[in-house]
Amino acid sequence: MTATHERESASGFTQWSALSVRSIAGGVREGELIFAIFTPVIFFVCFYVPLHEMFEFTGGNYAQYLVPVIVLQSMLFTAIAAAERSAADSLSGMGTRLRALPVPALVPLFARMSATMSRAVLSLIGAIVVGLIAGFRFNGDLVDTLGFVAISLLFALALSLGTDALGSVSKNREATGQMLMVPQLLLTMVSTGIVPAQSFPEWIQPFARNQPISQIAAALRGLAEGTSTGAQIGIALAWTIGMLAVFVALTLRIATKER
Repeated sequence: MTATHERESASGFTQWSALSVRSIAGGVREGELIFAIFTPVIFFVCFYVPLHEMFEFTGGNYAQYLVPVIVLQSMLFTAIAAAERSAADSLSGMGTRLRALPVPALVPLFARMSATMSRAVLSLIGAIVVGLIAGFRFNGDLVDTLGFVAISLLFALALSLGTDALGSVSKNREATGQMLMVPQLLLTMVSTGIVPAQSFPEWIQPFARNQPISQIAAALRGLAEGTSTGAQIGIALAWTIGMLAVFVALTLRIATKER
């Protein structure tokens, strides 16, 4: 019994490794990983160049303010890429072929998430590096810095599980990505990650201040500054873990139903 279990575990690990390498190699061929690194750089420059003088006129450091939302925006793009990758596997028949083989139901998902989190790490590095060049700094202790990284990647994982599930039932890869661009743009542009809430019309300030991107960006900003509060971290974790719980349940439902 023990030997059989060990062989099954080894087989599952081997399958996960092979599928992970396949997904990552596909991302390299298609330029996804290069895109992952340079996307945050491009968006940082697009916001920083026209807005930093206005922001810093009041004595603030706009790079310090902006980097958290650039990180989150990069994680949103990572999730969109996860949806497109899942849709591509589904529409190419890869999922059907794997279901016909003795491959555990969750192994393909874990492999796709491995590739997705590789992209998330590269995007996080790109965002931090361009921020450091412009003046962003981690002023807190090591725990604060690790918390910044952990919340960013947990946010990417939570969203990517949800978009992966969406992609797996999609009938059109391009349409899936285009559809997800709408909430990404809405949540990023109407947030306090780019400018403070008072910069928005009064009627939309409550949404801008309380939506998840704004709340998580505020927590990341506090962690980077070393001034985060328990309330900030709690709200950010509530949003992130809440999304993770919902999307894990959705993903498991789809994966087991397909079997």
